[in-house]
Amino acid sequence: MSHDIGPILDGWEYRPDRPVVRRITGSDGRPKLQLRVDLGLLQMELSGRPDSRRPHGHETLLSYYHHLRDAHEERHGNTDDFVLDADDCMKLQLESVQFYHRRISWLEIEEFAAAMDDADHNLSIMDLIDEYASDGTYRDIFLQYRPFVMVHRTMAEARLHWERKEYDEALEALDKTSEEIREFHRERGHDEMSGESGEIAYLERLAEEMSKTRPLSLEQRLENELNEAVEGEEFERAAQLRDELTDLRKNLPNIVDPL
Repeated sequence: MSHDIGPILDGWEYRPDRPVVRRITGSDGRPKLQLRVDLGLLQMELSGRPDSRRPHGHETLLSYYHHLRDAHEERHGNTDDFVLDADDCMKLQLESVQFYHRRISWLEIEEFAAAMDDADHNLSIMDLIDEYASDGTYRDIFLQYRPFVMVHRTMAEARLHWERKEYDEALEALDKTSEEIREFHRERGHDEMSGESGEIAYLERLAEEMSKTRPLSLEQRLENELNEAVEGEEFERAAQLRDELTDLRKNLPNIVDPL
């Protein structure tokens, strides 16, 4: 049996500008994700660790270290002496990279709930490192990527709300994360980063685009038609629209037209 992956890659071109992702069925009969990279591909499981391993019998390395921390607290009554050394942090970093690759794959194929889960996993790793790393250098290395992961998570959350026609919730998620990133920089004494943050700028652009493309509520549509009727001196039509608006606001204040 040949181990050459050339035939697998034939006709499946790598693109440097965006992830190239596909679902396949593995030889074990289970669905998997494949991400095209410049020299080949990455194949990932859909749940648990992308590489399917179970570190120390746990679903992920993160869950294993949570187990160690909880066991330490149970024995000693606190976590004061629980630390993650350089080797621990390196292992967690490698797991983070796996979840990053799967996260961008989920985003590309618009599996937004799964992308949120994988983003949450890496944010939880950052929380663990932030609290227990034995050296502040490790915290700095991990936490510098926190706004980036937050953006991915919020992109997924906003798009998921959008699919459900929860337009206000989508915009609120974007605004909330923008403020959380500002607070992240303030807590670290980098207030100036709020004005320079590419992550905040991206979220603000996305919010602006969504605001422009969101469907109008029935109330907004009637208001626009009323204004047009008044400007066009169609007073009979304007009176009719004004009555419709009054009835609508009285009985169905939150109705949105179905798409």
